[in-house]
Amino acid sequence: SRRRHGACRTCPRRTTTVSPSRMWCSAQDVAATFAGLSLWLAAVRASGHLASASLTVAPTPAFVLTALSVSSSYIVYSLVWFNAAKFAAACQRAPLGLLGVDAVGVFQTLVLAFKLGQQLALLLWAAHAAGADASSPHAVVHALATLLASFCADPGRLAVAAVLMGAGQTLNAGIYAAIGRDGVYYGFKLGAPVPWCSGFPFNLGFRHPQYVGGTLSQYAVFLALSSPATCRAGLLPLLAWWSVNYAAMSWVEASFGDNDGSEEQEAPPSRRKAA
Repeated sequence: SRRRHGACRTCPRRTTTVSPSRMWCSAQDVAATFAGLSLWLAAVRASGHLASASLTVAPTPAFVLTALSVSSSYIVYSLVWFNAAKFAAACQRAPLGLLGVDAVGVFQTLVLAFKLGQQLALLLWAAHAAGADASSPHAVVHALATLLASFCADPGRLAVAAVLMGAGQTLNAGIYAAIGRDGVYYGFKLGAPVPWCSGFPFNLGFRHPQYVGGTLSQYAVFLALSSPATCRAGLLPLLAWWSVNYAAMSWVEASFGDNDGSEEQEAPPSRRKAA
């Protein structure tokens, strides 16, 4: 959701008159997330899968490992958020320095790697919940293909997933267009100048548009993986846990200084790697 800085213009840091801790999310953030969740529940209910859903699940190793994988990228976010100067310094030498030309690039690589791990863990969990042996690639692919075929044969789920993914990716694309790579990947904390932006999607009233977009997009993925078996195995609690992680990171960014002018910018080492 990284702060409202980007393509509009460069300007001095501003002083906000509202404490971020009292407005860690906006009404639009809540409304969009609630609307997405309502659509998801309606689609799963219409497919008949909700009747199989369990709100509580036994902490099986597969479920616990998937939940930990979900949290992994947010742990990385938090570590960088609270230790930006140390992270920027570490990015000037191996091994982190091998992942990008500057601290922002290194952080981007780490985020993408952990996000990929999240999705792979979710797919493995879904295949396992559908009865596949997670150690057999053929069985995993077959189980996922079966889930996908069921999804594609359900026009209702397809339509809702398209709406969720479309809305989510529109917000994500808007963020990248507005604040760019440096704005998205904590550039203002890692020594990259990031200009102010008040255009789309911030002009819609979102405080955390990227997190809202990510949440809606993830709901679409969960909808594709919905089946009686995955719902029994804990699809709904896993979706709730993913949402909680998004909300928790939104709170961290807003409550402990984002880039809305409520904090003094840190001054880590140069964003370029040492020669």
